[in-house]
Amino acid sequence: MSEKEKTLTHYQLATAQQKQKEIKEEKYKQRSKKRLSTIFTTKMKTSFIGAISSCENNFGFLWGHGKPEEDLTDEEQGMKKIWDEARAEILDNGNTQLRAALNEINNYSIGWDRYHMDLDITDNEGGTN
Repeated sequence: MSEKEKTLTHYQLATAQQKQKEIKEEKYKQRSKKRLSTIFTTKMKTSFIGAISSCENNFGFLWGHGKPEEDLTDEEQGMKKIWDEARAEILDNGNTQLRAALNEINNYSIGWDRYHMDLDITDNEGGTN
């Protein structure tokens, strides 16, 4: 290649720069969407797992929560079966709603505004600079 063929025109440089900027912005949007999805997933799972934990802590005595399986009474075994069904429904519903919400997020263009803070700078006499 000759030296003349290696040089790019101003228009070619501007076009290449614009393409790079668009690629960078698209990657940023994808990272922003992934970040939101990850945070949202964690918060949703914490929500329905927390509800299950609260039920176990407050009503677990009904089905012998924490007892070995062989030490459960017949009544506790019956209640445990009911609880296991309710727990499964809570998890199934929570996961279904989570998938639906994540699918909804995928329909949007998302850009994370990041965190920023405005600081007022004052001198020793209290005036602003």
